[in-house]
Amino acid sequence: MSAVSTGRQRYLIALVSLTLVQVIATLAFNQASVLAPAAAPELGVAAADVAYYVSLVYLAAMVSTLGGGAISRRTGPIRFIQIGLAIAALGSFIFAAGGVALAALSALVVGLGSGPLTIASSHVLARVTPKRLANVTFSLKQSGVPVGFALCGAILPTLALDFGWRWAAASVGLTALLTAIVIQPLRPLYDDERAPAGTGRLLPSAAEVLEPLRLAWRDPVLRPLCLIGLLFAATQAIVVNFTVVYAVDGLKMSYVLAGTLLSAATVTGAFGRIFWGAIADLLRRPTAVLVGIGAIVVVAATAMAFTTPAWPASAVYGVFLAETAAHAPAGRVAEFTGATQLFVFGGALLSPLLFRAVLALTQSYAMGYLLLAAGVAVGSALLARAARAR
Repeated sequence: MSAVSTGRQRYLIALVSLTLVQVIATLAFNQASVLAPAAAPELGVAAADVAYYVSLVYLAAMVSTLGGGAISRRTGPIRFIQIGLAIAALGSFIFAAGGVALAALSALVVGLGSGPLTIASSHVLARVTPKRLANVTFSLKQSGVPVGFALCGAILPTLALDFGWRWAAASVGLTALLTAIVIQPLRPLYDDERAPAGTGRLLPSAAEVLEPLRLAWRDPVLRPLCLIGLLFAATQAIVVNFTVVYAVDGLKMSYVLAGTLLSAATVTGAFGRIFWGAIADLLRRPTAVLVGIGAIVVVAATAMAFTTPAWPASAVYGVFLAETAAHAPAGRVAEFTGATQLFVFGGALLSPLLFRAVLALTQSYAMGYLLLAAGVAVGSALLARAARAR
């Protein structure tokens, strides 16, 4: 077998496998937001209180990304993904056990397991992806996010109504655990550059955690990207985690129909990610593409304030991750992805809490969406200015 064909096979296997992993990780990461209308009455909380669960998930994800790149290099990215999926599965089982305290613990465990998965995936893809296909490749992999949301909306409400929300959560955990087992054959293909067993420690030092953050913030391209990533993540967290709740409570839809709405919106988002990734590769101006997407997000978030929920941030992260990989030093994509993901998770951590506060003060979902639109508009303007300065 020629080196060219071998390289192509490694690329295609990685792309398909890591996209599947992204789908399953999204199921685990966001199950609570879809199951909230069914679980909330039994837990004795309001469905909108899912905001607190979501913020705990992202808080744990932020912590787990710190030094995640260094751990990925030491264990190998596939082994790191397996560990993350197993931890996320445990979090799903804890959520299924029921109770407010266990739900809070579940959020922390799920976030701890799911947070580093993007780091490990970027570690693999940066090694095997042809440079000319970088944006579309990362966008294809990230299309697993809206596909995961679509499966959440299509499957979990029905499972919750037929078998109970606890069994629906347990099924997510079982799926994550099986996925961790199924990807074991990928280790010889992609974990070949890991540190030899018995050399060095597993957990990173403070310097290994802080250095990528410092270098990423100093980079004139990555700095505005970190800011826009934070704002887009904030928008995505609100739209995805409040779509079902908003549809049930605000628009008076049935639970199953609300899940179907989320599925329909996010399937469109999957195609959007791929489309914009291809455009970024074609134009060779990924930053400009991100600014254009930002303008679309502003319009969509504004429209959402007055109409039905939609998926506004469908295309950002593939281009964002590819641009991060392009600016990382050789062999350090995992660390730099972890650094930028810290900002992304930060936006997703704070936005549900702020949105919940606005909802409590104004009793209006529309006001929350309008504030999100304003934030993204400011971030897009700053990114556009940085692009012009280059």
